[in-house]
Amino acid sequence: MKFPRAFLFPLSALLCFACAAPRPSPPAEHVRQLWQARASALLTIQRWELRGRLAIRTDERGGQASLTWRRDGARHSIRLNGPLGRGVVQVTQDETGATLQDAEQRLFHAANAEELLYRYSGWRLPLANLNYWVRGVPVPDLPGARELDDSGRLKTLRQQGWEVQYQDYAQSGNHELPSRLTLTYAPDRATLELPAMEVRLVIDRWAQVQ
Repeated sequence: MKFPRAFLFPLSALLCFACAAPRPSPPAEHVRQLWQARASALLTIQRWELRGRLAIRTDERGGQASLTWRRDGARHSIRLNGPLGRGVVQVTQDETGATLQDAEQRLFHAANAEELLYRYSGWRLPLANLNYWVRGVPVPDLPGARELDDSGRLKTLRQQGWEVQYQDYAQSGNHELPSRLTLTYAPDRATLELPAMEVRLVIDRWAQVQ
């Protein structure tokens, strides 16, 4: 059976339009349920190892380093290798406090890893918060705002003056975890506690996630 040409053209145009039309977003309630299940699972993770690259810059200076971060319960071990850490720097933290060992085997101590790394390098990284942000969840019991993607994953998170943008995720065992994120800090001009800062983190490998 032959169709008139006048019929074929609009039909083909309609089919092309249907192919090009964007897929509708899932209902907000469905996304919220995905997020709640995802966040609950991620918050239970107490052990991991990640390897990646870190770059930091402010208006006045910048630095970069390779990064290995291991967590086992309350114990954290962070190894930085590169200009950011002035060589190889190993920071460990547990219930008793934090210790930093530099490339010359000198030891430094402080109450927590964030303060210790700041004293040594001049960079104040939000390590306590990154413990959660790097897993793709907000810090519990802290105010904040979030934006989710259609899969119920964090796309943007704002907490304690920082904005975290999640650009990519990777599968590691049963969990889908961030693999590329950018943190920006814009200080409150009334306090100016920290300079404006941008932190880029690329995670090449997750392992031992439990």
